[in-house]
Amino acid sequence: MAEQEKDNTFTVVAVVTAIAIAGVVMLKADETKHLQYGGETSAAAEAQVLAKHKDFNNDVLSQAK
Repeated sequence: MAEQEKDNTFTVVAVVTAIAIAGVVMLKADETKHLQYGGETSAAAEAQVLAKHKDFNNDVLSQAK
């Protein structure tokens, strides 16, 4: 009797799927890293930052009114 070759298609698909899922999870964790607040996060601190904010709106017509 001739030996049959083992079909590794399912194994390859499973490994590629696992790598893709792991990659998405890693990228998602890196994407949301900037959302973690650091330092002072009170309303007074946010008001201070907004008070220092310069308006770089170049729409001259709306400012002339």
